[in-house]
Amino acid sequence: MAHYLHFLTNTALKRERIYIRHQVTEWQESWPLHAHDGYEVYLFHQGNVNIIVGNELYQMKPGDMLLFSGDVLHQPNPMKDVPYIRSYINFTGDYIQEMAGEDLYTKLISLFNHPNGLLIRWNEEGLSDMDHHFSTLLYEREKEAIGNEFMLQSLMVQLLLKIYRKSKEMYAHLTAPTQSQKETNVRRMLQYLNQHYKSQITLESLSKEIHLNKYYMCHSFKEVTGVSINNFITRKRIDDAKKLLKLSDEPVGFMSEHLGFTNPVHFSRMFKQYAGVSPQAYRKLHQN
Repeated sequence: MAHYLHFLTNTALKRERIYIRHQVTEWQESWPLHAHDGYEVYLFHQGNVNIIVGNELYQMKPGDMLLFSGDVLHQPNPMKDVPYIRSYINFTGDYIQEMAGEDLYTKLISLFNHPNGLLIRWNEEGLSDMDHHFSTLLYEREKEAIGNEFMLQSLMVQLLLKIYRKSKEMYAHLTAPTQSQKETNVRRMLQYLNQHYKSQITLESLSKEIHLNKYYMCHSFKEVTGVSINNFITRKRIDDAKKLLKLSDEPVGFMSEHLGFTNPVHFSRMFKQYAGVSPQAYRKLHQN
């Protein structure tokens, strides 16, 4: 299901350069670490969810907005106790650049240059305004009327300009959010894993490196992120493998060793499990 959703996003961006979802409530049984094309504006309405973006762990509150480049690995981990409601827009850079012009585009796209995402916190009035803007964008996307593409691009630039102004206002007097000790520990784990995932990491070696009990470490990571430590490492490696398969002619054996897999057979098996096809088939699909 999750792979299918990301396929839809990438397909929509190739075809129309923008993909809009408003007040989505669909539930998935798994919420994997993933990446996709373009840029993302994510708006949280309701629920109980932690979101990983790069090394950062965000405990979301209604009105929170995240902005990040789609190629940064990210993952929501919502709880089932309340409905999970969110809106998001994926778009390509050229879609904005055409309308904004070079100078304004450079400023707006800088919102998405943060390696761990950018958090914007809207109050109740701001959330209502953002919600209305998302709704208007979706309406314009779905109707077939003269000039609707121009209107849609204009509305998207206006949205990003509002967000840009808000970011300047917010970060002029920034205060760091408080976090529990568990969340602080998980952030430490994320930072270490993102730096060393290509190495031969075991749970025992990780426990020693970050000075945490192995059981507590595994339990905390799974509770906060929704995935196991080993699953997180494998997804990071597979995502790197996808990039290498798309952009290089390196042999599978080299990739296996470079990314920390025990041997090429294990790499191929894990790649097919996570990507749905073999490395060779993935390369053929994306290099043609």
